[in-house]
Amino acid sequence: MSAAPRLFDESQARRQVLQIRYWQLLMNELLKQPGRFRIPIHCALGHEAVAVATRLAMRPGDRLVLTHRNMAFQFAHAGSFDPVALEYELSAAGVSAGRLGSMNMMNRAAGLVYSSSILGNNLPVACGLAMAMRAHSPTGRVTVLTGDGAIEEGAFWESLVFARSHSLNLVFLVENNNHSLASTIAERRCEIDLARLAAALDIPYTRLESNQPAEYAAALDAPAGIPVLCEAMVHTYCNHAGATPGWPADPKSISLAAGLELEASPRDPVHVARRSLGEEEYAATSRFLAALATAVLAGQNQEAPCQTTTWRP
Repeated sequence: MSAAPRLFDESQARRQVLQIRYWQLLMNELLKQPGRFRIPIHCALGHEAVAVATRLAMRPGDRLVLTHRNMAFQFAHAGSFDPVALEYELSAAGVSAGRLGSMNMMNRAAGLVYSSSILGNNLPVACGLAMAMRAHSPTGRVTVLTGDGAIEEGAFWESLVFARSHSLNLVFLVENNNHSLASTIAERRCEIDLARLAAALDIPYTRLESNQPAEYAAALDAPAGIPVLCEAMVHTYCNHAGATPGWPADPKSISLAAGLELEASPRDPVHVARRSLGEEEYAATSRFLAALATAVLAGQNQEAPCQTTTWRP
């Protein structure tokens, strides 16, 4: 059984959303430099509230298992731009010593013990990890990230049944962005009602859609001696893979110069944070980050490693 739920600082959580968005947009600018990176790298623009929530909810001894689209989560848990960016450059100074790149990146010191580039692969891995932890760290919880595409895989259904059958302390966190490669849910399959599925298995279910990271963290932190299923509704503002937003052929044309907010809509976590923090604080934070980005990008070239000051709002 986990410890009692905690209260989270909402203002601090919102500032962290801005920080993670800034680091992702900064990485997006570096990705526009032809030939700089030798590996595929997936931005997670629009996923910042979920990423910050997993960071806030983590207790000592907890573990997090990720998918291929893990950039926002890696930045949130590293608390710094450099270790993640250097890993993308396959540098020995990277968070995984330059050996794992993007889609399989780990950060053991922060409890990020596995990331998978294979759809649904991380779900049974998380079950095994949770079972092992029950013997060695009974209070430790495993959170496994997956998406609306991976829940179509048999591994998702089998993992839910296995976790419930063995009362594993495991959180299934489904990021539903209504998108898998190049298709929406309606284009490829019938609806899957995760609330009804959870009820059938007698496990708690929570739908997350406010883009308020402190609220999300409280849901992930709720005590449970059995599996928990959380479905976070997210909008992904970048391509599945391929050209980064901002390349001439990309109609999204996302640029750091345009600011942190990508859309004046509740589905953009930065827009939600902006309205909650107020214009004065948001503007001050944005000016600071813009000045920092200018300094960082001015010193970048294709050969030089990424270096930037860590900023923790």
